[in-house]
Amino acid sequence: MNLISSLEKRFGGWAIPNLTLYLIVIQLIGVVLLMGGYSKYEDLVLVGGLVQVGDWTRLLSFMMIPRTLSPIWLFFSFYIFHLIGSSLEREWGTFRFNLYILLGYLLTVAVAFVVPSAIIFNTYFLGSIFLAFATLFPNMEFRLFFILPVKVKWLGWLTASLYVLTLFSADIGSRLGVVAAFSTYLIFFGKAFLSNFKAGQRRKAYHAERVVADAQPFHVCAECGVTDKTDGSIHFRYCSTCGKCFCEEHIGNHAH
Repeated sequence: MNLISSLEKRFGGWAIPNLTLYLIVIQLIGVVLLMGGYSKYEDLVLVGGLVQVGDWTRLLSFMMIPRTLSPIWLFFSFYIFHLIGSSLEREWGTFRFNLYILLGYLLTVAVAFVVPSAIIFNTYFLGSIFLAFATLFPNMEFRLFFILPVKVKWLGWLTASLYVLTLFSADIGSRLGVVAAFSTYLIFFGKAFLSNFKAGQRRKAYHAERVVADAQPFHVCAECGVTDKTDGSIHFRYCSTCGKCFCEEHIGNHAH
């Protein structure tokens, strides 16, 4: 029994069904706060230093930050997020999906205290959920700009590439967010990636051996050296006396 199965056996009853809906509701609260002028983005972001001096609300408020305030894009953003979350929960089960969300959240909070002055958003934490979805459902298609069909695996690779670029070019808060997102993803998928990599290496080695083996002649005339590779029309026989292979020309007149 692996660790996740052991945890599920012990804490599975605590898992929250339809957790994606709760995350969407939390972001809707953020939309109301921001659009109503009750809060500003800087009031909601996670800053480890401010949490250390007592501003504990930021541990939740940074999860309220929506990706956009445009009503139309909010609708599609929430729709896609619900699709992704629901698909993962059906595939994994409620507990495993909850665990992935919890781990991503805890790692994001943890990196905020590595550099207490860093400003942390929920962008990369939520992005790690999409990376999980792209890994489990690589051939599902999304309509890019509602027109162009694109398989999710290519969007996943694009997202991962942008995250890598962020590691080398963005502010410290974004880089820490990416580290937390990649860490969450690798904890869940790293073992599978390593196994697939090793399997790929074994396949390559096997194919290389087959290429070498196929290039070797099966029959070689002991008298003249002609092979079934040099001339495929020649027939070969084996001498019943010496057991050696000979071509048609030399099978009857070779010397023992």
